Amino acid sequence: MRNRPVLFSDDDADALHHAIVAAVREFEYRLSDLVIESTHLHWIVSHDDGMETMVGRLKNRMRQRLGRGRIWTTGYYGRELRNLKGLHDAREYLAQHRGLRMLAGEIVTRQ
Repeated sequence: MRNRPVLFSDDDADALHHAIVAAVREFEYRLSDLVIESTHLHWIVSHDDGMETMVGRLKNRMRQRLGRGRIWTTGYYGRELRNLKGLHDAREYLAQHRGLRMLAGEIVTRQ
């Protein structure tokens, strides 16, 4: 990581959540899973674009929603989930995060 990460507040996390939901509608993607942590996000999105295009579009819309300058470090880690085992394993990993917002298409509420 070349730049220091930006820390997201709870209000920022809510804004990022709304922004990614709006963006997947705009670009006709399908969001099934979402984690918003204080320094990064995880998501599972079905789409027909290249990975770089999809990530760029979603990151840009979230940045625009927060209305400030740079919020992302350079790059991303992404991988294609090609089978049900890969999807299951990814969801098990996401379910362990405190910032879990959506899992398998269902909104998650944590107390």
